[in-house]
Amino acid sequence: MPGRIGSIVKRCLPKSLLGRSLLIIVMPLVLLQLVSGIIFFESHWDKVTLRLARSVAGDIAAIISLMRESPDSADHVRAFELAAAHMNMTATLEAAAVLPKEPPVGRDLMERMLIRALRDHVRKPFQIDTNSRLRHVVIDVQLTDNVLRIVTSRKRLFSTTAYVFVIWMIGTSLILFAVATIFMRNQVKPVSRLAVAADNLGKGREAPAFKPEGATEVRQAAAAFLVMQERISRQIAQRTDMLAGVSHDLRTPLTRMRLQLEMLSDKGAVLDLKSDITEMEHMLDGYLAFARGEGAELQQPTNLSALLEETAAQARRKGGVIDLHTESDIMVSLRPAAFERCVTNLVDNAT
Repeated sequence: MPGRIGSIVKRCLPKSLLGRSLLIIVMPLVLLQLVSGIIFFESHWDKVTLRLARSVAGDIAAIISLMRESPDSADHVRAFELAAAHMNMTATLEAAAVLPKEPPVGRDLMERMLIRALRDHVRKPFQIDTNSRLRHVVIDVQLTDNVLRIVTSRKRLFSTTAYVFVIWMIGTSLILFAVATIFMRNQVKPVSRLAVAADNLGKGREAPAFKPEGATEVRQAAAAFLVMQERISRQIAQRTDMLAGVSHDLRTPLTRMRLQLEMLSDKGAVLDLKSDITEMEHMLDGYLAFARGEGAELQQPTNLSALLEETAAQARRKGGVIDLHTESDIMVSLRPAAFERCVTNLVDNAT
């Protein structure tokens, strides 16, 4: 089971260095934001909402107390005017009204805190309605002979700082993520360039010039690659020079042998030896051509089918019997002249 979980985790992880680096940065950031959000919503927002609800419930209790102390209708109107002027509440009386006996049920944090505060301060049957009006909350309180209806602004029960905190938290996270992405992309670029240069060198292509950049470790790896590339180029140059020298040295005795054969009288043996010498000279020409072209010719997209057809046509003109079957337009990246010499040598040796 642990091995299976590990394989699943590996499949889910990003494959690129940039993705894994960003994951290392983003995961702690996300966890930190989650913990901060939980702490905020579990403590701060609950307390703030409860205090706001207690303020509303206290104002309603004060209105009910004024109505109880002054049962006259004119006094009730004056109490309602004071509530509208100083408490941001609209109070009305619904005569002979009776509230349903079902206790109110809080569907969200604001309703739960309001119900809790009304039970603590008003201590009378009540109902709340937070949905019928968009920006207001309706609270009905059962009095002795009628129902007191209070309409107050939703802002008195809701703290906008909660949304400000959430927006600030998400905004700072996005800014940090964007900055981290820019910095990590700049750190990964030297590694990508080094990988491209190593791939080109491994395929025999001309590696684009680049200089060591980035972190210290990346600079060290790039510098080591440049040293390795220079050593390989020097080794190829030395091998090419040696091959060219050997081929040139071998051509001199072959020339002397050809001159000596011209002075022999046995024509049959001379022809056979001349044929062997000619073949050896062709081989040396191939070596010299290879030595001269080693490292100078660049790879380029080439139509392999056309190149093979041309080589086969040259062999047929020399008297060879060539049977060639190719697909149409096979495009590959290679050195055309070097490849043509290689195939020509193979065909000449075979025929």
